[in-house]
Amino acid sequence: MLKWTGYLKTKFKFWINPLSHFLPADTFFVFLVRYVFFFSIKRKPMKKLLSFFLPILFLANGNVVKAQSTELPLWPNGIKNNPVKYTEEKVRSGDINQSSLSQKNRVFSQVSEPTYVLIQPKKGTANGIAVVICPGGGFRDVWFDREGVDFAMWLANKGITSLVLKYRTFNSDAESFSLNREIYNAEVLADAKQSINILRSRADELNIDKNKIGIGGFSAGGALSLYAALNIFEKDLPEYARFKENTAPNFVFPIYPGISDEVFKAVKQKENIPPMFLINGAEDKVTPALKCIQLYTALLEKNVPAELHIYAKGNHGFDSGIGRGFGVASWQDSFIYWLKDLKFLE
Repeated sequence: MLKWTGYLKTKFKFWINPLSHFLPADTFFVFLVRYVFFFSIKRKPMKKLLSFFLPILFLANGNVVKAQSTELPLWPNGIKNNPVKYTEEKVRSGDINQSSLSQKNRVFSQVSEPTYVLIQPKKGTANGIAVVICPGGGFRDVWFDREGVDFAMWLANKGITSLVLKYRTFNSDAESFSLNREIYNAEVLADAKQSINILRSRADELNIDKNKIGIGGFSAGGALSLYAALNIFEKDLPEYARFKENTAPNFVFPIYPGISDEVFKAVKQKENIPPMFLINGAEDKVTPALKCIQLYTALLEKNVPAELHIYAKGNHGFDSGIGRGFGVASWQDSFIYWLKDLKFLE
């Protein structure tokens, strides 16, 4: 397929991108994919064509990064006296969005042993930025692909390295599970901080700038990124959570995050809060947009560099935003522009 698309690009370059003299290939293909997708929404016969055509469009662009399938242990030496224990980890498959780059939708629960995957840019294209992506799922589930791997693959095509975190979950109704929520909060915070520690400790190997490492996530994963950025629950970190590297992120990007009272309290008390990129949809009833507006206001009062996007369309869980509305489908591009505005990305 790659050989064929390379031939197609060489022999029929103008057909693939008739605006090649005016638009970069990446811009054109994003535009084309979105046009075809939205055209298909109200024209059902187009949906089967789209499911076939969408991967070809991205392959033809020549910059697609394949998702790494190998899960690596977050704590290579194990977790001493791990209190988050289940009889077995569970995984199910959800519906796959036509816009999904991974064409997977695994949902993990009852996670005792946290893992991660690294998704890197093609050789020679890394720009030094790295992020930890925390998928959502109400801390009961981890929507690993839809709110993790898919975004990581998209970022890799922008030169950004991603660590997609499968953190420990809190399944209070699981067999033989008994754990105080306060203890769990500190354990899952340890998972987030260890992710940043891994990226900084492997910075040279992964072509990462230690001063350009961020953390973010979707829904509960967005809440977890706020815990890590604001040091919430840090005083309760377990004994084994001792890190060689600084675990403070350089920037944060919560996506329709859960925002608790602890977050607002921490913003008032903490100095040196990292820059923050916040997005939500006005239709979200699970994690209301008003909370993001309140957090943005609190950040402004402390002169923290922050940007907020509230989209007219977009219920909870809009992931990439493609197919959810025209404005919300652009949030990933807005994130890149924000990184450029803050000089993380040239």
